[in-house]
Amino acid sequence: MYTAKEILISQIKPALGCTEPAAIALNAAYLKDLTDVDGKINLTINTNLLKNAMYVPIPNTGRRFGVKFAFALGLLCGNKENGLNVFETVTEECIKKAAEMEKNINLEIVKGSEIFIKSSYKGYEVLTKTFHDNIENIKTPKKEIKLVNRQESADTGVIEKWLKNQDFEVLYDLVEKEDDFSFIEDVINMNMKLSKIGLEEDCALNIGKSFTGNDVKSKIISYATSASDARMEGVNFPAMSLVGSGNHGISATLPVWIYASEKGFSKHETFRALALSMLITVYVKLFIGRLSAICGAAFASGCGVAGAISYLESKNRNISKNAVSYLIQTINGVICDGAKMGCSLKVMLGAQSGYEAAVFALENKPVFSDGILEENITNSIKNLKNVSDAMSGVDDAIVDVMRNKVI
Repeated sequence: MYTAKEILISQIKPALGCTEPAAIALNAAYLKDLTDVDGKINLTINTNLLKNAMYVPIPNTGRRFGVKFAFALGLLCGNKENGLNVFETVTEECIKKAAEMEKNINLEIVKGSEIFIKSSYKGYEVLTKTFHDNIENIKTPKKEIKLVNRQESADTGVIEKWLKNQDFEVLYDLVEKEDDFSFIEDVINMNMKLSKIGLEEDCALNIGKSFTGNDVKSKIISYATSASDARMEGVNFPAMSLVGSGNHGISATLPVWIYASEKGFSKHETFRALALSMLITVYVKLFIGRLSAICGAAFASGCGVAGAISYLESKNRNISKNAVSYLIQTINGVICDGAKMGCSLKVMLGAQSGYEAAVFALENKPVFSDGILEENITNSIKNLKNVSDAMSGVDDAIVDVMRNKVI
């Protein structure tokens, strides 16, 4: 059995900008280290990666975007040691050269929902699979280097397999047994700083600035969406990502943090609730997938917020599970139509709906086992997985629309 700390540490890491363009650039940075690249390059990515990498601004580029552009930046100035912060080293010179280099990149799109990136050049090949920063293997003209058992990725895969086989109830056992929540300090510090950047600067849609009320609900929405505004703008400051997404990390943590701060809960109570929110988010994402037709920033993180705020107030597992059920009923069909500046609107939806679901549960409103809901919350989430899987046709339709715009 794993601890809450072990699970969450395997799922959180800083990420500069949207993680899909970063994953593409990181793959390119590995290719660059193998050989001097000067000529035609083949790049293959899957449809869901395309969806989330196509229109989102890349950090340090002045709102420029694009799959080929991200890959070219990785080739020109990416440092593989920076991981998902690969865009830290982007310069104006790199931007100018990348615009030219795009012409040498042959982009192929293949169907699939799992993370898949393969770049190849004159017998050299780099393959990214499963996780955004997991370089599974590298090929050179003389040999193949398998990195699939790289310790960090291997451990994460084992932990995820274990967690997915557990009942939802185990999440409460994990946070109630955990004594060390100190690692959450870095999560909150990073995401709150990003939120303040979004509030102070002109970022994306500036959704966070629209909520100026003094009530806790307005503050929850304002801080969460401001962080997302800043991230989707591509500011040069990372989010603490969760289960491969900066917006998941933002929307699973800041609403709970703001609520607990406004209500005066102790640090230990607050961090335990934050751990629960993140665990619920991870748990739901393991069923619907890292890249899916359903918007995880709204839905999975919304489940986390609902379950955590209601647990923080009541210390009652049943009330917390009821809150998650309300959230499932509220926004279970919200689609993901790709990463973009408008993602902060869906972060707003998740934060608001999560808070409201917690309020309903705390008022002891009834929960009925209808629709996709069952008495056992684990079964409800499994039902949602089936719905998500069946939405592959919807996902294909969205991607088809977007593919017509590939430059």
